[in-house]
Amino acid sequence: MHQRVSRLEREMDDLRFENIEIKKNVEEIHKSIDKTPEHFSAKDVLRAFVGSLFLGFSVIFSGNLIGIARVMPTVHIIPIIAFTIILLTAEIYFIGYQRILEKEQRKFGQFWLKRIIAFSIVAFIVAFILTYIFGIIYLVNSNIELFKILIIVSGPAAVGASIGDLLKKY
Repeated sequence: MHQRVSRLEREMDDLRFENIEIKKNVEEIHKSIDKTPEHFSAKDVLRAFVGSLFLGFSVIFSGNLIGIARVMPTVHIIPIIAFTIILLTAEIYFIGYQRILEKEQRKFGQFWLKRIIAFSIVAFIVAFILTYIFGIIYLVNSNIELFKILIIVSGPAAVGASIGDLLKKY
């Protein structure tokens, strides 16, 4: 009788262990298919830099960047910035925020603000770095031309910065 109880206890221990393993596996599967965006972190900023560089490079090497900056009226800066913000807002909402389950705890304004500020700052830094590294700052005649170039490059760079946010869940 004692052997039988002992054997049953061992089987129960084995079943408990298997139950724990199954729970761990289910949690891992759940994490791998969970599309809920995590809180914005330093990793997201690093991804933003990579994405920003990717699209920033394509704009910085466009053939007539300096020519466009010279003839573009200064008032065109506002629509470029507005269009960039609209694109970023759409990406942040449709790709990120719609996957949030607890919208009451994570309001869109806070979710949006962190990302829009981070993506914009990263894009402007990348635009400045690229114009400096490739000597474009020495080819312009005025600070306003340089500012126009930075805005022209930072628009697509900001969209590139948001791509990391998009790709991290797909």
